[in-house]
Amino acid sequence: MAEKEEQDAPRIYNMFPRLIGSIENWYSHLDRIVDMNFNWIYFNPLSLPGFSGSLYSIKDYYKFNPLFAPSDAEDPTSWDPFKDFINAAHNKGVKIMYDLVINHTAVDSPLIDEHPEWYLQKYAIINKQNNYAVKFFSLDETTTIYEEEFPSAEYYIEKRIASPYAIDPADATKITIWGDLAEINNMNSPDLENLEKYWLNLLDFYHNLGLDGYRCDAAYKIPACMWNLLISHARKLNPYVLFMAETLGCTLPELERTMEADFDYINNSSKWWDYTSDWCLKQYNQFRKFAPSVGFPESHDTERLAAETDGRKDIQIFRYFFSSFFSAGVLVPLGYEFGFKKKVNVVDMKVEDYEEPSFDISEDINTINKFKRSIRCLNEDGAMIHYNKYKDPNVLILKKSSVDGKQQLLLIYNKDWNNPHNIDIYFLREYLTLRKTIYQIKLNRAASIYSNDSFIRRLEPNEFVLFLQE
Repeated sequence: MAEKEEQDAPRIYNMFPRLIGSIENWYSHLDRIVDMNFNWIYFNPLSLPGFSGSLYSIKDYYKFNPLFAPSDAEDPTSWDPFKDFINAAHNKGVKIMYDLVINHTAVDSPLIDEHPEWYLQKYAIINKQNNYAVKFFSLDETTTIYEEEFPSAEYYIEKRIASPYAIDPADATKITIWGDLAEINNMNSPDLENLEKYWLNLLDFYHNLGLDGYRCDAAYKIPACMWNLLISHARKLNPYVLFMAETLGCTLPELERTMEADFDYINNSSKWWDYTSDWCLKQYNQFRKFAPSVGFPESHDTERLAAETDGRKDIQIFRYFFSSFFSAGVLVPLGYEFGFKKKVNVVDMKVEDYEEPSFDISEDINTINKFKRSIRCLNEDGAMIHYNKYKDPNVLILKKSSVDGKQQLLLIYNKDWNNPHNIDIYFLREYLTLRKTIYQIKLNRAASIYSNDSFIRRLEPNEFVLFLQE
């Protein structure tokens, strides 16, 4: 095999700030991140939060969160230390991605008093006892309020600034309202022009800090015309800036509307795939026409994988590899490499929650990232085929192709965590269909010509093999 040109799809390390505290502590992680071969560091919001303390409840975009300020800072809300950290990361060849949160602010943000017309107004059913909203409905929505459900002695209705909420898809009566957040009306604010100027100025501020890209929080809740305005402006400042749309949980119509904007990457849901059902590949092949995707074995919104697997190091390694295989880009949060088990908490997680490592797969991640860089189709979202008719349901056979179809990588995986399974494929070219040499390739990039027509072998629990054509 010829020497490969290395690829640069995003390999993202989420340096979750609440776990490491003051920015003085961040520098000690830089070399580790570089040694694992990540090319991006992603930060959750670092702005001054509102009363709840949630990183995503932003009170003042232009003030740095004092929780992360240097211990000797004269002004703990200054962004200068973060700018210095960005420069240090750039000097090591690492780019910085930042959470762009424009769907909502903190409910106690000064912007509410300064620009109430920027916020979405809805009718709310209010609990008289605590003054909390329990349900919202739009001003033009015809809604029947049942006395037995919301007795007038306990509830009242008023128009107020809306809070974002989510409805449980399994039970529409279960509604989660984020009462610490106030929803921005990015669609049709009566003062839309000045709202747009505010976001454009914010991007100018972020650009001057040296940021290289953005994870766009709740991207599908914001109109594409707003995103196009912001993305085009940012690209005038930096033509290489990257925009990743957070699209988890959105429907195909919602994604289609979102992707009227020119995002570079979207998220995918492969973390939740059981490696058997067909929904994940259907979704992947539907969504890849819009933009390549970024996958993850865990994120700041999910449970820790090590907690779900009782600390299985081998599964931790495979799931990282699988996310790297499935998606053009890959992301993990701080602690994945060490098998941390405490779920990330954006509200009140502390430095004291930093855990003793259960294991250390840093070198395995480095090996996988180097492998990913060397295989073109792993840096793209080309066609993928799940061969789900194989006789043993415990075996996953998955083929990924480059966008131009000139490279194919075949994964054969024993998805049984506890038992070995025999693989007997009698004609390997039934799966690898190019008229080219087949190589068996390992994660250390050692490759050998595979000249047999068949592949017959016992795979141990959680073991996988790879075959490449190009």
